[in-house]
Amino acid sequence: MIEVSMLLIPEVPTAAGRPAIPPGTRTMAGMVWLFLIAVAVFGIFVGVGIVRRRNWARISILVWGGFMAVVSLLTIPVLFFVFSAMPGMMPKEVDAAPVISVMKWISVLFYGIPLGVGIWWLVLFTRPRVAAAFSDPAGLAPYPPTMDVSGFPLPRPTATASLSPKPACPLPLMILAGFLIFSAFFMVLLVLAPVTDAMPFFFFGHFYSGLTAKVILGLLGLIFGAAGVGMIKVKPWALHTILVLQCVFLINGIMSVRNPRFLVVMHEAMQRADAENPAFAGGNPFLTGSFFQAIMIFSLCFSAALIALLLFYRSRFLEAASAAKA
Repeated sequence: MIEVSMLLIPEVPTAAGRPAIPPGTRTMAGMVWLFLIAVAVFGIFVGVGIVRRRNWARISILVWGGFMAVVSLLTIPVLFFVFSAMPGMMPKEVDAAPVISVMKWISVLFYGIPLGVGIWWLVLFTRPRVAAAFSDPAGLAPYPPTMDVSGFPLPRPTATASLSPKPACPLPLMILAGFLIFSAFFMVLLVLAPVTDAMPFFFFGHFYSGLTAKVILGLLGLIFGAAGVGMIKVKPWALHTILVLQCVFLINGIMSVRNPRFLVVMHEAMQRADAENPAFAGGNPFLTGSFFQAIMIFSLCFSAALIALLLFYRSRFLEAASAAKA
């Protein structure tokens, strides 16, 4: 419905004196909602696959459950930090404490529900009996059904099939692969969207902007997407590619944060982007140095956690890759 409304109402009216929504922002929003439609349609097929006990559907819902749980778990403290910083940015005559408190609890409820559902899916679909039911929909082993769909008893199978599990990517790395594929889509989206100004890109002290930054972002998006698919297919090159890139990004991020020019350039770029957004006609209230530094520190910690995850599951991943190749 949102996608259709954006097509039927190309010019959304804004308040008097405020600029119209930039065409690039409208195009990007339309592409994001189109992607979400595709994800929702795929979710319908996953639901049907769960009912029919297809193992690919179980794996898909595990990846999506982990994705929901991790994103919700990270979003709740970030929103608490943002809402806690809002009262100091508002005029003194405005009593924002009650509103901020309500917004905090609404955020906990809004993201707490998918957090609980994601954890529930991860626990449910990794139970041995549930996994066995999806690995052997015919019910030959190890828990055969005793009745058919109409309720009548079934005859016992004459022989129990010996099922050897197919080598698969460890679940935490499979969830990470889902993150990479989603990130790849939005990175390529930023390249294709007709935005007026690209965000700057720092690489070991060198500053890139404009078309060069877009090309670098697009190449990284393609690499992330290919590596995400490769990790799901248990390809060693995919794991090593992401591990090397994350190490490079961590070192580059540390050097960028310590570079005084980095914060100045990023602040100016965000100011230019906010000037074209009618929602921030008076300036972005969150565009402060301390807030931006906190986000950068959080990003560095998240990158370090990804490196630790990749190193921890590397041996198990390589064993699965060797077994799959054999």
